[in-house]
Amino acid sequence: MPQKEVVYNLLAVKKRAVALQKLSEELDTPMPHLFKTLKSLESEGLVEVYYGKEKAQVMVRAKTIEDFML
Repeated sequence: MPQKEVVYNLLAVKKRAVALQKLSEELDTPMPHLFKTLKSLESEGLVEVYYGKEKAQVMVRAKTIEDFML
């Protein structure tokens, strides 16, 4: 399973939502293992996991300081 810090940093650098499948390919990690890491990061409030516009597409993006500033 990939380290949470590596996954979060990669998402934060991208500054946009990424499909779970593309992230899995980029990290060369099976989707179930990556999804478990992402759910852990989501429970810590560091990422947002949601369904994309296309059917059955899971999207993820890092929450950054801008998300918490009003």
